[in-house]
Amino acid sequence: MFRVVGLGAVGSLFTYFLNRAGYVPAAVQRRPCGEYLFCAGGACERLRFAAAGAEEARYTVVAVKAYDSPSAVPHLRGVAVVAQNGVGGFEAIREAYPNSVAAVVTYGVYREGCRSELRGVGEIYLPRSVAELGDVLRGGGARVVLVDDVEPYRWLKLAVNAAINAITAILQVPNGVVAEVGHARDLARAVVAEVVRVADTLGVKMPADPFEEVLRVAAATAGNISSTARDLARCVRTEVDFINGAVVKYGEALGVATPVNAALLQLIKTREALCGRE
Repeated sequence: MFRVVGLGAVGSLFTYFLNRAGYVPAAVQRRPCGEYLFCAGGACERLRFAAAGAEEARYTVVAVKAYDSPSAVPHLRGVAVVAQNGVGGFEAIREAYPNSVAAVVTYGVYREGCRSELRGVGEIYLPRSVAELGDVLRGGGARVVLVDDVEPYRWLKLAVNAAINAITAILQVPNGVVAEVGHARDLARAVVAEVVRVADTLGVKMPADPFEEVLRVAAATAGNISSTARDLARCVRTEVDFINGAVVKYGEALGVATPVNAALLQLIKTREALCGRE
C-alpha cells in the first residue's frame, strides 16, 4: 500500500510512523544499509521495509534531495507525496508525474550513517486529498495537519530554510546562532523580507510570521546543525539552488529584487566549488 523513495532523515521519519501504524512499506534506497535505526525519546527501533519491486502502491512518499527529483520519477506509484526542502523539486516531479502532491515536514531529524534521531517534534502538513495517508501516519504517532492549500506552508518553510540553512552553512555553526547573535539575526531578517516580497507578489500568504518562525525554529533546534551546513562540511552538493536559489529565480521572473539571497547563494556555491581544495 505504501512506498518510500529515499531513506534519509525524512524518509526514515515516514517509515518510522508507518511501522508504528503496522505497515511495512516498500523502499527505494540509493546506498543500502544492513540496518536502519530510528531513535526517538531515548529508544531506538529498527526500521522495517521491503525492497521495492514492481508492486503497486496507493501512495509513494518521495524524500530524496530536491536535486535528485528526476531520479525518483521511475519509482512512483499511486499518489506521489513529495516531502522536500525548498521549491522546485516538487514542480519537476509533478511535471513528469502529474498525480503528485506536496507535503511539508517540520520535524527535526538528524541522520548520521544508517541511524536517524528525532531532535524536534513538529508537524506533517498534507493536502486533504491524501487524508487517508494522514490517518495512517496519525495512527503511528505523527502530528498531521490537513490543509486546503499546502503552498503557504511550503513558502513558510522556504523562508525558514533560506535564513537558517544559508547562514549556518557559511558560518559552520549550529542553528541557535541565528537567534542568539544580533548580526546573524539581522541578516536572517533581511533574507526573510525578500522571501516575503516574492511570496506576496505570487499571491502566497504565509500562515505565520516568517521571521518569528525563524527565531522559534532556531531556538528550538539551537544545538542542531542544518542539512546545508552538514553538506558543506562533508563536501557534498547542497540544496541551496532550491532554497535561496529558488527565491532568486522567482524574484528575477517577477521583478522583485533579492540581493541578500543572491549573495548567500553565490557564497555557498563558491564554498561548494572550493570543496576538496582547502
